[in-house]
Amino acid sequence: MKRFASVVFLTTLLVGCATLDQTLRVSGTTLRAVGDQFASVAEVYKQGCDVDRVIPADQCQQFRVFGLRFKQTYPLTVAAWEVARRANDKAAEKAAREVIEQLADDLSALAVIGINAFQGDR
Repeated sequence: MKRFASVVFLTTLLVGCATLDQTLRVSGTTLRAVGDQFASVAEVYKQGCDVDRVIPADQCQQFRVFGLRFKQTYPLTVAAWEVARRANDKAAEKAAREVIEQLADDLSALAVIGINAFQGDR
């Protein structure tokens, strides 16, 4: 589990560093990274909420709510970004990027909370 948490933590740092620049440079690679980060963080929460029960119940619920929002919003936003990019519609591309940035920021914060729970920092 420590190895898994380390991978999630490094992914969180990478996405977090990208968003510090105020604008995430959205590309196919960064979109995949955000999607992969969600899958990794979801595994941490599954382990911490359902198996080891080290993540507090209210935090588990917060991640479940976020997870539903992510699963609904992320694919649609990625598709909208791709259409906007192909059409060279900078305003639509920026709007999609902002949604993706917010999802990445929220996910990074939840990842830190989940990992801290495994380390005993509730």
